[in-house]
Amino acid sequence: MAKIVILTGSPHNPGTSKQLADAFEKGAKVAGNDIYRFDAGLQGNGEPHFLQLKKEPGMEVGITDHDLVEEEVIPHLIKADVVVLVSSLYYFGINAQLKTVIDRFYNYNHELKDKHSVVLVSGYGTQDDLGAIKLHMQKLQKYMRWPSLGDVYADDSWNQSKLSRFAQQAYEIGKKIK
Repeated sequence: MAKIVILTGSPHNPGTSKQLADAFEKGAKVAGNDIYRFDAGLQGNGEPHFLQLKKEPGMEVGITDHDLVEEEVIPHLIKADVVVLVSSLYYFGINAQLKTVIDRFYNYNHELKDKHSVVLVSGYGTQDDLGAIKLHMQKLQKYMRWPSLGDVYADDSWNQSKLSRFAQQAYEIGKKIK
């Protein structure tokens, strides 16, 4: 049994990237894995994950008290065997909500190294349009030393039958993890 952390970023519910995450999670549960999921885009209108401490140029950004990412997400990530990053395509990159959580990895880079990973991305464009996000995610995986267990880049995800095929791929990746 693997400990899997799924991090999603889209605020759209239900959305295309959520369908990929749901399919992966279903497959991973069928395989008997321990799942923790954090949907960053669905956290509501609470405090942001970062706050600027002083409104002066060059001032540091602080983390809010009782921060959910710090108190809950990071401890799960440290214990995880597999990290799953799920985003929809926003202007050729990942969405801001997921990026905010990824940016929080910095203080824990050493504790987060050498896990495995899965990337699930949905986009309304072509595979060529997904090129920049693929490069970003591949660089992140390499930097974190997270070999991929399988990635799904779902182009033309507005097409439900095509998206269903990509969701099946995500399910199969999840099902193979043990």
